[in-house]
Amino acid sequence: MLLFGDYHTHTKFSRNHHGKSTIEENVKVAVQKGLKEVGITEHGFDHIFFGVRRKNIKKMRAEIDRLNKIYPIKIYLGIEANLISSEGDIDLTEKEQKWFDYVVMGYHTFGKPKSIKEYFNFFRPNAKAYKKNSYTKEIIDANTNAYIKAIKKNRINIISHLGSKMKVDPVAIAKECLKTGTMIELNARRLCFSSEEAQNMVELGTTFVLSSDAHRCENVGECNRGMNFVIKNNIPLENVVNLDKLPKFVWRKDE
Repeated sequence: MLLFGDYHTHTKFSRNHHGKSTIEENVKVAVQKGLKEVGITEHGFDHIFFGVRRKNIKKMRAEIDRLNKIYPIKIYLGIEANLISSEGDIDLTEKEQKWFDYVVMGYHTFGKPKSIKEYFNFFRPNAKAYKKNSYTKEIIDANTNAYIKAIKKNRINIISHLGSKMKVDPVAIAKECLKTGTMIELNARRLCFSSEEAQNMVELGTTFVLSSDAHRCENVGECNRGMNFVIKNNIPLENVVNLDKLPKFVWRKDE
């Protein structure tokens, strides 16, 4: 199996040294490993510690445009947005979503809640449930509905590390993803759904994408955990957009 693209990587533009490498270093490694495409997806603006600064987006776009003229690989500018409310809000406005070639979205513990109410009613119960592994059906249903509302309200191309630190019903979310063409990530660092859930998602026709979630350039394209999950669970290769082929989709909705 050959990986053709890696669409979830971080660089030094994620604040506080969360990403360790430059955009060009990520690109060089992607080229060395034979990838045809690579995406740069810094943490969303409202991640308390690691969020990319809005003022740096034009600088990142200019750098990616420059590198696209030099290296034999297609380079995209994406972002890993944060789920910030139980109503499906993310830390990107509709206008800001158009700044990026595509949008990855996930829940992060240190995403900034949309309001104090969301902190107490959504973020805090999840943090307690995660710490004690004491998720109730009520919490899982609320989490699942938050993802579904986010998919309906926003341009989301990829759901990152689904179920990480926020337990959900992935099959219900996969059903909604089918309506919008949203892909579900098989993350090289965090895979949080079971084999049974994966099989149910496959039966629906879910589209998966392998990603490294690299924070160092040497990890770009390293998706062995996701590949092993595909093999172990007999996930058809046609359901994985970047294995043995280039994805057949257009990232931007306005193109």
